[in-house]
Amino acid sequence: MPRQGNKQQRRARVATYEKGQARIEEILDAAADVLINQGYKKLTLRQIAMQAGIKVGNLTYYYRTKEALLKDLLEKILFVYLDEMDRIVEASGDSPENRFVAIIEYLIEDLHTQRTTRFFPELWALANHDTYTAELMDNMYAAERRALRKLIEAIKPQLDERQTRQLALFISCSIEGMTMFVGAGKNQENNLQAMKKLACKSFLQLIEQASP
Repeated sequence: MPRQGNKQQRRARVATYEKGQARIEEILDAAADVLINQGYKKLTLRQIAMQAGIKVGNLTYYYRTKEALLKDLLEKILFVYLDEMDRIVEASGDSPENRFVAIIEYLIEDLHTQRTTRFFPELWALANHDTYTAELMDNMYAAERRALRKLIEAIKPQLDERQTRQLALFISCSIEGMTMFVGAGKNQENNLQAMKKLACKSFLQLIEQASP
């Protein structure tokens, strides 16, 4: 009998944990929806709770501050991107050039989603007024640049650390800058595929022509 009771307690703890994780996912999705559809000025715990269909008290059980919620939201987004980038690299063969092109294509194609086109500009706006958000976003983009640097180093191992950092930064800046022009719903979105081809070709040439 004691053993059966222990099993029931473990199952209860697992069920409670899983329910809590599911609630956290709902809250983070609600926060992203508020940011996308209502803008950063409406990103409050009260508004997020309303979007999630729960009471503010229930939300603050998981997140006592908006800063803590934002941290988890950006980490979730970052992990999704990094996991997808790892998957793409593994599926693109042994050629570092092919892997690099596959990653660039993925990042630019992602600009064509409504969620990305609206989500990140709202985060940029929030970062202009909130130092904590700015720091979180800096960390997120730094992780993306580290992934790009690994690919650049594989294509041209003769380059030093300073050069690979600068190239990764330039590539990241160039892709992010496309958001306002070829992103979903933007007036040049029909040129996204052409921009993707030009970007892949130009970035590869830039790396290959860089002098050690």
